[in-house]
Amino acid sequence: MSRTITYVITYENGRWVSRCPTGETEGVGVAGSLSQMERDLAQLHAWAWPQDTPGVELVFDLPEDLAAVVAEYHHEKGLAEAHAKRAAELAVKVAKTLTNHWSEPDTARVMGLSKQRVHQLKVTA
Repeated sequence: MSRTITYVITYENGRWVSRCPTGETEGVGVAGSLSQMERDLAQLHAWAWPQDTPGVELVFDLPEDLAAVVAEYHHEKGLAEAHAKRAAELAVKVAKTLTNHWSEPDTARVMGLSKQRVHQLKVTA
């Protein structure tokens, strides 16, 4: 899969509708669910480009009020993922630091984790 074809997806009259703004595929696709839409587009690509089948990318053109809620969700999700990554990094640092002073069971008690988890964190590269 060397390239991806992007489709703009809207929800019209109770159905999901796809359009390819670049003209790489013509017409519109209609499906009752997004998973069906994605399967249909992937099958179309496999049929049209059997040797080098492009991937499918869906971009949603949602009503403004819904787009705002979805954007807020993605923003908060990104923040949460960044915080989770930082917390995981810090857990490794704390486990390694504390086990230099105390036993793994005592470190586990201080950190509120199982001793198995403390051991996993301690041996993390």
